[in-house]
Amino acid sequence: MNRKIAIIFSALFLLQMTACLQEERLDAPQAQDESVPAIQRKAVNTSEDAVEGTLVVLLSEDASSALENGQEVASLVSACDQTGATLQRAFPFNGTDHERKYRMDRWYLLTFPADTDVREVAEIFAELPEISVVEYNTRLARLDESEATAWVAGDNSVSPSLPFNDPKLIDQWHYINYGDLSVASTVRVGADINVRDAWKLTTGDPEIIVAICDEGVKYDHPDLAPNMWVNEKEKNGEEGVDDDGNGYIDDIHGYNFLSTYNKDTKEGEVMPVTWDRPGDNGHGTHVAGTVAAVNNNGIGVCGVAGGDGTPGTGIRMMTCQLFSGNASGGTLNRAQAYRYAADMGASILQCSFGQDAGNLMADKDFETMYRSEVDALEYFMTKRAASNPVSCNFAIFASGNEGQDVSAYPAAHNRYISVAAFGPDFLPTNYTNYGPGVNICAPGGDYAINSTSATPERSQILSTLPKELGKSEYGYMQGTSMACPHVSGIVALALSYAKKLGKTFTYEEFLGMLYTSVNNIDYYIETCSKYNNGVLMDLTPFWHNMGTGAIDTWRLLMQIEGTPCLPVQKGTDVKIALDQFFSPAASHLTFTKVEVSDEARAALGIVGDPYVKYGKLFIRCENEGSAKISISAIAGGSEVAGQGNAVMGGTEFTREISILSRTAGVSENGGWL
Repeated sequence: MNRKIAIIFSALFLLQMTACLQEERLDAPQAQDESVPAIQRKAVNTSEDAVEGTLVVLLSEDASSALENGQEVASLVSACDQTGATLQRAFPFNGTDHERKYRMDRWYLLTFPADTDVREVAEIFAELPEISVVEYNTRLARLDESEATAWVAGDNSVSPSLPFNDPKLIDQWHYINYGDLSVASTVRVGADINVRDAWKLTTGDPEIIVAICDEGVKYDHPDLAPNMWVNEKEKNGEEGVDDDGNGYIDDIHGYNFLSTYNKDTKEGEVMPVTWDRPGDNGHGTHVAGTVAAVNNNGIGVCGVAGGDGTPGTGIRMMTCQLFSGNASGGTLNRAQAYRYAADMGASILQCSFGQDAGNLMADKDFETMYRSEVDALEYFMTKRAASNPVSCNFAIFASGNEGQDVSAYPAAHNRYISVAAFGPDFLPTNYTNYGPGVNICAPGGDYAINSTSATPERSQILSTLPKELGKSEYGYMQGTSMACPHVSGIVALALSYAKKLGKTFTYEEFLGMLYTSVNNIDYYIETCSKYNNGVLMDLTPFWHNMGTGAIDTWRLLMQIEGTPCLPVQKGTDVKIALDQFFSPAASHLTFTKVEVSDEARAALGIVGDPYVKYGKLFIRCENEGSAKISISAIAGGSEVAGQGNAVMGGTEFTREISILSRTAGVSENGGWL
């Protein structure tokens, strides 16, 4: 075979796969009208912001089969000789049906001298009948809203009871917002992800893996290292050797996908995962800390799914590096990272990057222009990780930071989860994208509401940083980039809890639970005002446009568990009809008792003793919090059989109910927000 036709085979095994995405696979983007130049018929995007010296092509089935069988394809050899290009597989390939379904066997990478006009190469290869699609290797940008700022202490005049001993947890308002005015003068209690009580149920399972697709993660950071995924075969293998045969060398904690075609590396040389190159800002390490910094280890910060300090807790993170300094990879880098994450057992892709909002306005456009990336995303989602109790894996993207009234892509695609951002005031940030395509919102930080403070950083998101960047091991950033990992961590907690309970769900069932596990951000948008850098902000455009609402960890775990969750108005005497939880005739049932543990009473700030009368629960909660109570009633009479004077009586039964006390308005009958 010609030396320029290099096919890379690797040993991979197929995990159990559940199909849940569309079956249609697109080939050439337009009808084969021979009067139209081949490049126009076959090119799916433009060369704008494409990686120099590279091109991605989809081979026809016949050409791909020929190369797979060791046959030389003369036209490809000739085109490579003409352009000085080398053709190689875009992905490792093991001959499985799942790989073929998502065309992992047919995507190829062309590399050629960087000073060659990529459009000329594209035109030459487009003329070949063996080429079905020509795709320029387009870069996307990470979604930076701010540079990292080192941690600064607040006044900590309020001393809340915290579940873990990490000293900076008190400054992570985005997990537990207790109204510290040093965060912002407009801070609101409960403007958080409501995770404190959820941590009593699960803190993460190490078999659940999140792939951090970002800058490289500082995998030896003292607050991250125990929760980093480890490829044991590579860790215990020989340096410079692909010990596990997956096509990647020395991928101990993940891989630097910029190695695929980097001008500064020699042929076959592997770039290690990096986080301290000129231009790096700690973005990947910061994102990782939010997902799963180690909890209860007596240092630093907490992560959403970071365990409880004991062995066997906390999810694991692999680093899939797509950015390095001022450089970013192209379409193929992203696609390779998704494919790698699927093969190595990840359940979640954490992706804080995307296009500028408004560049694309339809899912079909994204599917057409980013064909190899969509194939790899669908490969990832349908190759369900063995540890994942849901029928598909998850791709979670930031909605973008342009303040536009649409989500950016890829986040906007209906198959992925798009996350917008709110601040410690429980209001949309001035930078967040909103509107169509946005599914849900989470804390992203908001410097602008606190810009006149002595410590404006504190209204941003606190997480881990690489100390090599000369600042600190902990610091603040903001953006939908910071909102996105909150959702990734919460989904990881939910998968961990479902696994713990032995429950399984379809992808559609899980999304239904996720998107209804929210608090009513519209309540604040309607009733509050917001100032950014001293200027009044118009909140009207955000009303009903922040997805389904602000994500609530406790609610999601209650839905996983199957326990009804009743929202009540904090600081108000509330009566809640129990019809939907006991019987349509609840007003005629005899209720025997309401049991409240000391822990639940403290968490909710329950005043007096809750009771049931005329089928309604009467309760008053003074705290924002979450807890479960037990309500008992009689089925079949007004007395329990054998008690009192009853010869024949009913059976006493008990139902556990979750109470969620929040400030946002709740209807009198306890209806869902």
